[in-house]
Amino acid sequence: MPKSQLFKIIPDSYIINLILEAFGLTGLDDTRYFTRENMKECDTLSILIQLSDELRPYYLPCKSKIYIDNLTEKKCITLFRQFLKPFHYKCMGIEKSIQGIKQMTYRVMPQDKEQVSPTATPRAREYVIDFSV
Repeated sequence: MPKSQLFKIIPDSYIINLILEAFGLTGLDDTRYFTRENMKECDTLSILIQLSDELRPYYLPCKSKIYIDNLTEKKCITLFRQFLKPFHYKCMGIEKSIQGIKQMTYRVMPQDKEQVSPTATPRAREYVIDFSV
């Protein structure tokens, strides 16, 4: 019986560290942002293609055909998110304008943390409703 709907074997720290290195990150607590341009600089796609034989045993056979065969940059990020989930981490993506070009920026963070940046506290507002005509 599989451990989840996606994985046959729950990922261990060894495989997640290999994936983090492919993305140019040092560990799960690395808070740096990265983009697809950074992925190209780190050559993430070719590294994950080389790691595909090590990644395949973790997935259920039907899922490995979807996520490991014909890897693209988008599938690399999906694969990264899937392997982070058992460790209670997530890869958040935010669209930012970098030098006038819109790009998705990604960051690894704990699942219990909801937002990438702090939000302003809501102010109390007073409203007066007058029904006199």
